[in-house]
Amino acid sequence: MHPVDLLRREWFLTRFAWHMQDYPQRAYRGIKADLRRELDVTAADVGMPTAVRGLGRPAVLAARYRDELGRSVPRWATGAVAAALVISLVIYLWLAYALGALDVLEATGGGTVTTHPFGGETVLTATDDTYSVSSSPSPTSTAVVLGLALTAFLLWSRAWRLLRR
Repeated sequence: MHPVDLLRREWFLTRFAWHMQDYPQRAYRGIKADLRRELDVTAADVGMPTAVRGLGRPAVLAARYRDELGRSVPRWATGAVAAALVISLVIYLWLAYALGALDVLEATGGGTVTTHPFGGETVLTATDDTYSVSSSPSPTSTAVVLGLALTAFLLWSRAWRLLRR
């Protein structure tokens, strides 16, 4: 199989997988294997672009499978992505804070300052030769970040769907 056709098939199956999060994984793996075989057989006759187009949009195909299921399950991958984004946002905000504090420290003549955001110690140094940031998280700051990530995970994964079984 041509590498471009392989990429086209796998990209379709990846998008399909994202929309099939509401489907039990064991059954989904069988459906995915069937789709892969179907695409390969059809592609041998009409080419991979036509075979992929013949299946339609991955979201629509996945919706048909989910409708047959008759119930919703949590979307763990969506929750994991949301939690990772929240952690990334916290890291980005901490970096923005550190860079801003270094800028202010430099503008006021340089030196070293120690701050305690969320109880963790952060030491900022700005001199003519050196810019540095040293930080050690506290149990409070760790709990805040993990709590935000857990909240995002539970909300975006729609974990309450477990209760409806």
